[in-house]
Amino acid sequence: MKIGFDAKRAFNNSTGLGNYSRSVIDSVTEHNQKDQFHLFTTNTNDNIFNINRPNTHIIKPTKGTNKNYWRFKSINNDINKLNIDLFHGLSNELPYGISIKSIVTIHDLLFLKYPQFYNIIDRNIYNFKSKYACEKAIKIIAISKQTKEDIINYYNINPKKIDVIYQSCHRDYINLNKKVQIDSQLKNQISKPYILFVGGAEKRKNLQFLLKAVKKIDDIKLICVGKLNKKIKNFIKQNNLEHRVTFLTINCTKILAEIYKRSQGLIYPSIDEGFGIPIIEAMYCSVPVVISDNQIFKEIGGEHAYYFKQNQLESLIQQIKKITIESDERRIRIEKNLNYVKKFNEHSQAKKLSDLYHNLT
Repeated sequence: MKIGFDAKRAFNNSTGLGNYSRSVIDSVTEHNQKDQFHLFTTNTNDNIFNINRPNTHIIKPTKGTNKNYWRFKSINNDINKLNIDLFHGLSNELPYGISIKSIVTIHDLLFLKYPQFYNIIDRNIYNFKSKYACEKAIKIIAISKQTKEDIINYYNINPKKIDVIYQSCHRDYINLNKKVQIDSQLKNQISKPYILFVGGAEKRKNLQFLLKAVKKIDDIKLICVGKLNKKIKNFIKQNNLEHRVTFLTINCTKILAEIYKRSQGLIYPSIDEGFGIPIIEAMYCSVPVVISDNQIFKEIGGEHAYYFKQNQLESLIQQIKKITIESDERRIRIEKNLNYVKKFNEHSQAKKLSDLYHNLT
């Protein structure tokens, strides 16, 4: 069987949708070595993704082709020439006018749930692509039950058309036995006890809410792995938090896993997500997780995460204080989370996707 993947994000996005795309491609091509996989991408970046298996083939537009239009529509010419049996859009979209059997992974519809966080042009583009993909695909993969509910509610899609297949995280967060070399500057930055935030600085991630909590807790240090924007930078300065908040840019999963492991725990105050992969990264690294009581976080976080009441600052402060103190409760929660999080694994993901591919063809 010949399977096509929209692999642009696998080769070009170092986080988020790129992580999911790499995880699916890597695990499925390893699991199904008798099938042939064609990775359609406008360009490649070996520093982000480098796959070299006999059953994988990279397909790029010919020289002089408009890459954006190729990915949007004229990619269909290459799909048809190669006699692809099934095409899997890994990030909320499918080629326009695709005529072969196709499935799509929908990560979230947050642009519809929270329009205030997106400009109108992006919102309309995302909506057009996601709606078209959901209607065109013969099967939809939702990365969570919450995302499935949103697809049904916003696009009126038959629930039977949607399968929930949970994603995993990078193997470096799971295989922690290897020693990691950390330079002296970073080693100094993570030498003192700290809580950890992993994510962007956009409003939906709710970092400023976390900073308000940090301000009210004495002698606590916060390390943020992600990009710093002007609004957050100004808030830190205005509240004299420069000596307590450190921003790091980390492009190596092994080093980030080490940062997780050495932390007192992950604080993930996001307002909403389609999944929330830092939650399972932290659990695999054996540290506690503080998340809001939003339904999606209860679904992914399980019974033993530390939950705060959404938008209630004192509730967040209470949970942060709990994870920074060694206790039997903290130790037990970490142990139970480590057992629970094993259900989010690449083997299960690859098997379910592979079975689906073969059933549909």
